[in-house]
Amino acid sequence: MMMKILRCKFILRLVVTACLILACLLWWIGWGAWPNPELQKLPWQPDVIIVLGGGNEERPREALRLVQKYPEVSIVVTGDSGIMLAPLLKAGIGRSKIHHEQAATSTVENATFTDPILTKLGAKKVVLVTNWFHAPRSLAVFRRHQPGREFVAAFEPKPEKMSNWHRYASRRERLAALVYLVRDRIWSF
Repeated sequence: MMMKILRCKFILRLVVTACLILACLLWWIGWGAWPNPELQKLPWQPDVIIVLGGGNEERPREALRLVQKYPEVSIVVTGDSGIMLAPLLKAGIGRSKIHHEQAATSTVENATFTDPILTKLGAKKVVLVTNWFHAPRSLAVFRRHQPGREFVAAFEPKPEKMSNWHRYASRRERLAALVYLVRDRIWSF
């Protein structure tokens, strides 16, 4: 009888602990302050600029800013059905300067599918153009999947007044960071 009571207490403590951990994780996903990356100057001239698909208009704007600063650098657009590509073409960037990888559907696939393109271009120093909330995870993924290259992220800063899209996207990013940590053992915090 005593063993049964001890077992029930143990199970109850385990359930309460699991519920508290889950509640903390849900709170962090919904209202946490991470990510909040610092904007940094590029430490070197890039060999290639990669524009990651899946974002909003901030990514092509940042890519165009970088292209103005580094006009001779090739551009790779990845995981994009044309949303990131169209503004670059519209701005007058020649199709011959852009390498378009269309098959990627995740950040891991962005890193995997761009590796042969970067090898062909001889790229060692690469700028990832993304959104502020995606920068830490995208850097962690690319560094894991392409360890022979140097990566930095370029992004427009976090807006002081966030739109609903930014709030939703940053919540989704916190969840994705947890998934990548558990599934792929990629630490982006």
